[in-house]
Amino acid sequence: MKIRFYISFLILFFQCLNVFATHNRAGEITYEQIGPLTIRATITTYTKASSSSVDRDTLRLFWGDDTSEAIMRTNGEGTLLPGFDIKVNYYTAEHTYPGRGNYTMYFIDPNRVSNILNLNYPNSVDIRFYIETSFALLDDQFQGLNSSAILLQPPIDFACVNQRFIHNPNAYDPDGDSLAYELVTPLENVGEPVPNYVLPNAVSPGLDNTISFDNQTGNFVWDSPQSPGEYNIAILIKEYRNGELINSIIRDMQILVDICDDIPPEIEVQEAYCVVAGETLKIPIKVTDPDIGQQIILTATGGVFQQDSINIDWEDVLQYQDTEYIDTLVWNTECHHVREHPYQLVFRATDNGLSPTEGLSDLKTVSIKVVAPEPKNVEIESNSNGFDIFWESPYFCENAKNNYFKGFSVWRRENSNPFEIDSCEIGLENKGYQIIEFSTQTLLNGKYYFRDANIEAGKVYCYRILANFALTTPGGFSYNLVESLPSNEVCATKSRNIPLLTAVDVKSTGMNDGSIFVSWLKPIAVDVDTIENPGPYTYVLEYANDISGYTEIPGASFSSTLLSDPVDTSFTWTNINTVANSYFFRVAFYSDQNLLGYSPFSESPFLTIVGSDAKNILSWPTETAWRNYAYEVFRFEDVSNDFELLNIAESEFYEDNNLINGEEYCYKIKTIGTYGLPNTPEIITNFSQEVCSTPIDTVPPCPPMLDLTNDCIKNGGISIKEELINFLSWNNPSFVCEESSDIGGYKIYYSSDSLENFELIFEINDPDDLNFEHLPTIGSEACYYVTSLDMIGNESTPSEVICISNCPLYVLPNTFTPNQDGANDVFVPRENKFIELIDFKLFNQWGNKIFETTDPNIDWDGTDLNGNEVDEGAYFYNCTIFKDNNASEEEATQISGFIEVIR
Repeated sequence: MKIRFYISFLILFFQCLNVFATHNRAGEITYEQIGPLTIRATITTYTKASSSSVDRDTLRLFWGDDTSEAIMRTNGEGTLLPGFDIKVNYYTAEHTYPGRGNYTMYFIDPNRVSNILNLNYPNSVDIRFYIETSFALLDDQFQGLNSSAILLQPPIDFACVNQRFIHNPNAYDPDGDSLAYELVTPLENVGEPVPNYVLPNAVSPGLDNTISFDNQTGNFVWDSPQSPGEYNIAILIKEYRNGELINSIIRDMQILVDICDDIPPEIEVQEAYCVVAGETLKIPIKVTDPDIGQQIILTATGGVFQQDSINIDWEDVLQYQDTEYIDTLVWNTECHHVREHPYQLVFRATDNGLSPTEGLSDLKTVSIKVVAPEPKNVEIESNSNGFDIFWESPYFCENAKNNYFKGFSVWRRENSNPFEIDSCEIGLENKGYQIIEFSTQTLLNGKYYFRDANIEAGKVYCYRILANFALTTPGGFSYNLVESLPSNEVCATKSRNIPLLTAVDVKSTGMNDGSIFVSWLKPIAVDVDTIENPGPYTYVLEYANDISGYTEIPGASFSSTLLSDPVDTSFTWTNINTVANSYFFRVAFYSDQNLLGYSPFSESPFLTIVGSDAKNILSWPTETAWRNYAYEVFRFEDVSNDFELLNIAESEFYEDNNLINGEEYCYKIKTIGTYGLPNTPEIITNFSQEVCSTPIDTVPPCPPMLDLTNDCIKNGGISIKEELINFLSWNNPSFVCEESSDIGGYKIYYSSDSLENFELIFEINDPDDLNFEHLPTIGSEACYYVTSLDMIGNESTPSEVICISNCPLYVLPNTFTPNQDGANDVFVPRENKFIELIDFKLFNQWGNKIFETTDPNIDWDGTDLNGNEVDEGAYFYNCTIFKDNNASEEEATQISGFIEVIR
């Protein structure tokens, strides 16, 4: 209540001070958290310098905790921008809050500058200037401090008519939190958007006047302004930590557009870099200007300078230079530069095409991600209790500044995942690994070390190591965790005392003459314990149609006296059906007829294909003891009369597109995998059976977008003269949807009882007929949806269901003959649709009421309230018509007229 009173008083005070004052152009509020409950806030405003009568040496900041404070300007009388009617003002103060929580601090001023073209034009001067910043005071002991982003690009920028304009606020967060951007409507008070606001491209709109906004980088692109003048936009900068929004800033900024004979310079620079901490990053920049004879200046701003300017070799070019101008920014990165989110670096080149010191600018945003190097030289050793994993010490970044390095995490999965390490992809998300040790820095014999004792015999375990970095709270807790690049992978299996399958390869496809080649590795002798388990040793190949119910394959049993003796470890199973299904295989291992165990099972690749519209959809889900990491898709080609490599897939799914419906295509798959174990094949390959499929159009088109209107706006939504119909219109989906290139028509569905019991009421066989008119006969509401049909009859899913109130109809006759002849003896409406309640009153020529009813059927028999027949003549009526029983008087329709009684 205090705040609301104070705002009202403040506004009234300033309005009395100067009714016609013009002042604020742009601004924002930023802050730094300097204690558990204390912040240092800065209001930055850009004002009209010539409006000296309303210059503010003091502003009132509302802290968001029911308190406010008058804050003195901290940069003297403000800083003038040379050559412009613009002054920059800073107001800084500190404040301690009563406790942790969410707060919104704001500043409000009575006037903006006048004649902002896209904001209450031409009376923008009457609109209040309001900016706010919302934030959460976190538990600093556990969650860390929370300062706002720093906005490095000023909120005033300049553009030319018919020239592409780009702006970026260039926000940097000192806490390493992630930032996102949103284009919003400027405010004039708490929760109150300014009136009559449009985006700048709505002024002189057209195809050559468009705006785009990048929510990730904050780039605002206007291509291109058409009318000179002043424009305002507002950008919401949002800050997230661990996926939670922890603060936001509303920047209200101004764009000054002029007519100028100038083309902006052009910056050529790579827009994204990834660098490993410790490496030197070099960013070459070239600037040209299409206007002959013009010169440029070049500046760079961004978080890299805020983080560490010592290691950056760059000087802004503040003296005008001839073009073509070439320069290089050099950054010697260090380990404390590692962050989860990229740094943003903004280069700005400005020419002197408007005056010797003024011109247009080009702006390029460069993303720089600094990643931590991988732990190196990971090795694995087996011991009686499990596996020992070792990696190199010292780690390159273990002495990062500010205690930034937090140790290593150990990750494990069953079977190998030999993915290629991307120099910009940190961590192991979606790679199939699970963390088994969150933090360790244990050393053994000069190396980092971890022991995994939680293992099972016969399984293949694979490991990778990550280095972890984080900021530290005053309480010693970590936040904003960042992971390094993943280490190399090491794999091992405990006690290889059973065989390992290495091939389940379909050699030929047939119903009765198919064949599959199967091979395996013998167990390792030292793991078998040949003294306790003496020979002879026998290998028996078994199969099943699923993972249970295995049967010995005839002729696939092989024996040797000693484990080291040569023995056949492969078998080609012939005269089988490889068309109908896959097969699961395993090898039973016997010592002197005693079963020692089974190899892990593996399934032969089995390809299935679904034909669709101009494409075949291939899938081959396969279970194997090793991990398949790539799949080669082969298609039969008539020209070569053989299967040729079509593509390489990373998953067990592939779509072959742009085919001809009705033509047959044949395929087979080659799987590529590995155990990742010593003394096993580095690459394991197997083919599927051959499968043919014919694409056919079974894909329904996209649904239309339905629009529904009627003319019930007049007369309170009630027609008193004629029946009003519902108008349906929709688009042709072929213009917006690839699946809808062959639209053949549409179906219209209708329901009189809301969202149930739809029925087909009409079918249109012309794809360009996009309208339908319908006159409902029952119900107060009508609901519709439309589907589209392709040329062969595939029907789309329904469009959005849209309901509309039916147009009620109520028409009264003007004559009545109650003469008992059986015709027109009772006065009733000539038309009544959907009317449930009326207030009907009938009067004679002296104004006496002779009849009344609320029944919409009226049913007057020509007698008065006493039951006496009325005389022939004209009688006046007033009738209030309600659309339904709950309608108010304001929603009702009033009609009046005369009834001629003829006997």
